[in-house]
Amino acid sequence: MNESIRKFSYSLFTMFLAVTAIFIVLRATPGDPVEKILGPEAKVEEIAKMRSDLGLDKPLVIQFKSYLVGIVNGDIGSSLFKNVPVTTLIKKHMQPTAVLAFVSVTLAMIIGTMLGIWAGFKKSGYFDNVSRIISLIFLSFPIFSLAPILVYIFAIKLRVLPVSEWGTISQSILPLVTLVIPLSAVLMRVSRNKLLEESSSPWVQVLKSKGMADKDILIRLTKVCMPTILNVVAIQLSVVLAGTMITETIFDIPGMGLLLFEGIQNRDYPVVQGVILYSTVIYMGIYFIVDFINAKIDPRIVS
Repeated sequence: MNESIRKFSYSLFTMFLAVTAIFIVLRATPGDPVEKILGPEAKVEEIAKMRSDLGLDKPLVIQFKSYLVGIVNGDIGSSLFKNVPVTTLIKKHMQPTAVLAFVSVTLAMIIGTMLGIWAGFKKSGYFDNVSRIISLIFLSFPIFSLAPILVYIFAIKLRVLPVSEWGTISQSILPLVTLVIPLSAVLMRVSRNKLLEESSSPWVQVLKSKGMADKDILIRLTKVCMPTILNVVAIQLSVVLAGTMITETIFDIPGMGLLLFEGIQNRDYPVVQGVILYSTVIYMGIYFIVDFINAKIDPRIVS
């Protein structure tokens, strides 16, 4: 129970730091949302009135206090440009992001873990050497450089896949491949190294001396490696969420990333703050789930 309270307190503190940081960064960034809304021809009186109406003329401490009170009461504000509650906008844009993140993480776990485990089991073999080179190449490609390469090859040169929009399987292939490749490369290396580490453990040598079949030893090794792999997935989730938002912007997918990008462009404070807050809550929730699964797989983690 004490451990649960500690983790919950840590999560609340993390969320507080996140909302505080983004609040300060947004206000310190050059650009005025009111001038964006009214345009360059707006008069000084009109700008002053709108700033007052939106509460942007109040001291930052008062604005931050109102924002925190709103969060506690379940109100994270309305878009300055669209005059729509931020929660409504997020619900509207959540589905593409959730699909992209869930499918890409699932595929990366299956591909990366299977290849990594098999490479470790066949250490120094042809498959192991080739997979290590491929994973190293893929790790060196960040999403913002990998996506344009895929677009150039498959959309522009070969013309076999669409470059933008969202809703069909063909439209989702390039965004998913962009997200799956880097995470698969990470999981491949982690699972391979963990399997090699466990392979030299005394309990594995005992099983081999008793004549246990290789496939049965591999299954046991995979189970032992899973907590480490899941922890890496949890750590990588923040990277995946950030990558999903970058991918959505590149492929013009109407998800949370595009909503965040538009919010930053327009200096729409409530939208940017809301997307960051939701992302933090989702990340912490998934982290708790991974922690729970790890505890089920290996109860020693709890203690």
